[in-house]
Amino acid sequence: MRTIAAIGLTLLGASTALAALPPQYQRQAELVAIIESPDVVEVFGIERPIEGVRITDVDVYEVTGGGCRMQVRIIDVPRTENGGIVGPRSFAVEAGELFCED
Repeated sequence: MRTIAAIGLTLLGASTALAALPPQYQRQAELVAIIESPDVVEVFGIERPIEGVRITDVDVYEVTGGGCRMQVRIIDVPRTENGGIVGPRSFAVEAGELFCED
């Protein structure tokens, strides 16, 4: 009986661990979310298209374009589906203020 319980706990832990995206795919998901975020794109506008996005800290990116820059944060969003446990990281993009060189 202990063996069955141990196997069950091992499988439960493995399924949770396997549900997360590998780091390179998580980073890709964050980058895509940033460049598709209406809060970011609309602020830069047509006259200042986004030219670059670079990571500056954990969950912090700097978006640049047209002589301007903006700090963008990745914010965790609580998962509601599947009991909040299984699946890739659920997050939102929080756009900061736009700073432009005069």
